[in-house]
Formats: sequence, structure tokens, C-alpha cells
Amino acid sequence: MKIAINTTSAVAGGGVTYIKNLLAHLSRLDTTHHYLVLTTRAGKERFSFQHPRFTFLSFRLPSKSSALRLWWEQIVLPRFLKRNHVHILFSPANMCPLFSKISNVVMIQNIEPFGNRVPENRSFMQRIRLKFLKRLTIMSAQKAQTAIFPSVKARADFEKSGVLIKHAEVIYHGINREIFHPIRDDDKAFQFRKKYHLDNFILFVSNIQRYKNFFELIRAFVLLKNKIDNAIQLVFAGTCFDQEYFDEMKAFITGEGYEHRILFLGNIPYEDLPYLYSACKLFVYPSTCESFGLTLVEAMACGAPVLASSREPMPEICADAALYFDPMNPVAIADMIMETLKNPGLLSALARNSLERAKAFSWENTARNTLKTFTNIP
Repeated sequence: MKIAINTTSAVAGGGVTYIKNLLAHLSRLDTTHHYLVLTTRAGKERFSFQHPRFTFLSFRLPSKSSALRLWWEQIVLPRFLKRNHVHILFSPANMCPLFSKISNVVMIQNIEPFGNRVPENRSFMQRIRLKFLKRLTIMSAQKAQTAIFPSVKARADFEKSGVLIKHAEVIYHGINREIFHPIRDDDKAFQFRKKYHLDNFILFVSNIQRYKNFFELIRAFVLLKNKIDNAIQLVFAGTCFDQEYFDEMKAFITGEGYEHRILFLGNIPYEDLPYLYSACKLFVYPSTCESFGLTLVEAMACGAPVLASSREPMPEICADAALYFDPMNPVAIADMIMETLKNPGLLSALARNSLERAKAFSWENTARNTLKTFTNIP
């Protein structure tokens, strides 16, 4: 059977991590089927590897703009699939070709358009974009033979729309334990701290988007002035996808005189993340809307004590490995950070619970269950 995987939407963050690990583990598990991995020029450099059953093909149009990628997916891609005798197309970014006769599996990776509270504080164009994405996601899920959701919460949010789909599966993302594990004080850890000029810090790893709720965490941190060690910094790592939101935060930080205590590292190398997770005093995750929350699992696998938003799927993913707060209440966030930092026993217990909970996630299981979904399609 020939299976095509459309990775053209994977440009940064969790989407890239998911594709890289899924492909790597499928290549180890499956010696029967042939895979066509459809990507962009940058994606081919990022994802490709040598394997007799994996062919990596790059396309220019999908990388030029979202509109061109949509046109390519709906008009060009179906013809390509038919010409190459593809049996199944896997689309891991919400949308599949709506007029193709090829069997489709679609993963609903972005659940933002289905959250009741998500459109708050969005511009008119952002709200239009979310409505358009919601409509295309619904149509794609109805078209597909199977829709995959990365959490029970993602599936529940989608089902609230009242849309009937043929078949649904919940398949969690995994963790690469060769990369993500606790790293204590050794030469590499020292060099890492020196490289980023970090010592005592609270961490949040995420691409900068409004629903990730950076601003409330920043406000909470400012409320902690003289209540926790003033040497502790708040550190963010991730690519900026909302310049207006970033500028608002920077203006607030400057106004409060916190330029040296609140740091944006940008998109740091993937291999540096385990050091960042292992070195932080706390990993705080204030997001208001997620389909999974991959950096939560990465942080837990490195033994970071975790405080997280009380909105699902954060409790689903972390279970008893985290303490939870109202993400829209800076005072509550600040109080929880302060109480946790002042309790060494609680910090140690959270770190132990993180390591234990991370054992529940495996890329091998993700790949095996995804492959099972492919092979169950008639």
C-alpha cells in the first residue's frame, strides 16, 4: 500500500517535532508499505532520511503563503495523488483535499477554532481566519475515513460542534527519551547556563501566540516583586508568530523596569531544550487552549516541577504531576508560584511526579497506533 503524508504545514514548534518523530518511528515499525512524504524545500532538509520505503518530495508553492498552500492542497495535490496511485493520504494539520477520491486520514492538530473563549481579544481578520479554519476543519473531518485527535479534550471540543464523522481516534503524542531526560550539573550544563546567561529562572517554552497567554504570566511575575528572590528570572523560548502581541508585552515589561528579569530567548536549538527544562526552577504553562501540549511532556521527562493552566487538556496530560491555576488570574498564578518556590519538599515531589507521568508517553506508541489507523481503512 502507498501512503502519502502531507507535511507542508509543519513549519515550527510541536508540528515539526511530531512529524520528525512519527516518520522516524514509522520507518522502524513498518516494513510493508511505501511512504511518500510531501513537504517543502525547508521541510525536506528538516525531515528527510535514507530509507528504502520512504520517498521525500518537496514542493515550492505550499511554502509561499497560506493561500497558495490551500490552493495546492485542494487543486494540485489530488491530481498528484491519483497520478502516483496513492491509496491513503494522511493530513496531520486539520485539512485534507475535499474533492479527492483517495482515502483520507486527518489529524485535528489545531483545536483553537473550536474553543468557546478563544476569539476573545482577536482582531477582525483573526476572527475571520478562525471561522474559515473551523469550516475547513469540519469539512475535512467529514470527508476523512478517520479523524485523529491528540487528546480526549480535543475530540470533545470538536464534538461540541455537533458534526458527525465516520470514525475518530485519540492518539497521544510521544517523547524522545534519548533527548529528553534530566541533565544535572556537568560540563555541558555549565556551558549551557553560560551560553544563555541563566542561573535561577522560571520557564515557559512555546511559540508566541495570544492564546498561549504569555501576558498573564508576565503580569503574575511582576506581582511577585520582593516576594521571591529578585535574582529569579522569567524565561521564554519560542518563535514569535504574533508581532503585535509581542510588542504589547515588551512595552509592558519596559514600563515595569523588568527588561533584565524577563527574557525572550527566541527559537533556541532543539538540542538545547533538555538543558533548559532540567535547569529551570519551575516550568509554568499558562496556555488557554491546546490540543495536546507537547512541551509539557518534554518538561516532565526532564524532571521539571510543573505548574499548569487548569483548562483541559493540561490536567489530562499532566494528571497528578502538576499543580493547576486559573490562567486568566495573575494573582492566582503569582500565589501558586510563590508558595511552590518556598516549599522545597513540594518542588521535589513535583519533579518526581513529572518523571513518573512522562513514562505514559511514547513516540513508538504514537507511530504504532497511527499505522494501525492506516491499515484499518478498507
